[in-house]
Amino acid sequence: MTTRLLAAASVAALLCPTTAAMANPPDGDWTYIRKDHFKHYACKQKGKDGFTVKTATFLNGDAKAIELGIGAYTALARSSNKRLIDERTSTAWRNDYVKTTLRGAEASDRLWMQGAYYGPAEPWSDGFSVRRLTRC
Repeated sequence: MTTRLLAAASVAALLCPTTAAMANPPDGDWTYIRKDHFKHYACKQKGKDGFTVKTATFLNGDAKAIELGIGAYTALARSSNKRLIDERTSTAWRNDYVKTTLRGAEASDRLWMQGAYYGPAEPWSDGFSVRRLTRC
């Protein structure tokens, strides 16, 4: 009986990978945005002046990024890449995630997220529509 229980527990451990290994978004409701070297997630909340967009970038197993000071760049663009509503760069990694908060978004705005590897980054025209984000 004990041997069977131990065998079953061993099989269950192999079939149930850890949260970090699965690269799940942080707790709560998040929309998967994109993957570069990291994995990027976001959600939105109704705020005083439009939506507040919360972002989370997953370290994706690259502890060296922390040593090198690499973080995530996030931006909200309206109408064109030159009209940024809000942008943030952060290297504050906690529990394998770096998080930012962007304010003043409208449903038609575009969110851009990427690893901040080489100095200031810029949003791309194919950003993710705020309209499509899950509510936090």
